[in-house]
Amino acid sequence: MKIPAPVISRCLRAIAADWELAHTKSLSRRTTLLHIRSADGIKREIILQTHSERDRGRNPHIARDEFRLLLALQKSALPAAQPLRLEAAHTPPFFLLARLPGAVQSAANPQTLAATLQSIHAVSWRRLGLDFLPQATALLTSDLGTGKCDSLGICAALTYALPRLSVNPPALLHGDFWLGNLLWVDGQLSGIIDWEDAMLGDPLADLGKSRLELLWSLGAAAMMRYTAAYLALNPALDARALPFWDLWGALRLAHFANFAADTATAARMWRQYQQFCAAALRELA
Repeated sequence: MKIPAPVISRCLRAIAADWELAHTKSLSRRTTLLHIRSADGIKREIILQTHSERDRGRNPHIARDEFRLLLALQKSALPAAQPLRLEAAHTPPFFLLARLPGAVQSAANPQTLAATLQSIHAVSWRRLGLDFLPQATALLTSDLGTGKCDSLGICAALTYALPRLSVNPPALLHGDFWLGNLLWVDGQLSGIIDWEDAMLGDPLADLGKSRLELLWSLGAAAMMRYTAAYLALNPALDARALPFWDLWGALRLAHFANFAADTATAARMWRQYQQFCAAALRELA
């Protein structure tokens, strides 16, 4: 839903009395770039974030929670955007962020990606007071309880394995770690964006879902190098349940056809999806 310009202008003036909205540019369904004029002559760019009706149905406070998370992450070493203003009472709720430098890249070194994921999981979520975030196991149980059908038998396998699941100590999870949510400047990471799916849980849940994303974007060899690099950085992690988390990640990405640029890409992604799930199902069995 588009936020009316007068509402945005009021929000900007609450941040700085001389900020005026010059014009806007839609970057995605939930992200709008705001160009700002001010008395000092400095041109500023602010990001406006909303959430889909589906996401708000899953968590009515998702805007507040993501804004609160970003505030907390300012105390960490992660390159997360500075939150500026939350409008929780608006329908839909939205917030404003400082725009991070950099751009998305279509490729990256798997070892660098593994180190970036590790840096997220290393955040001291208790010290930052992030216990308001949802628990991965609760979301998993909810997913399995919706009665969704999948043609590959993922839900049945997860339901069968869940009572025996051994989980690692909880960490901060990004929830949607992939190339499209990383910004780079001259080959250096400059930003980690889109934290709306953040949760607390087994780090393997983040690893599993991102493995499938990496398979789609960079191929099987890069996915394996990424996995090996991440596990090498976390020698104390019990990785035996990775096939379980691979499957939950696949279940959460079952709408992958929405990402595909064309039918050929969708067909290729479906083949990779089937192979990824088949391997995880064999290992889980």
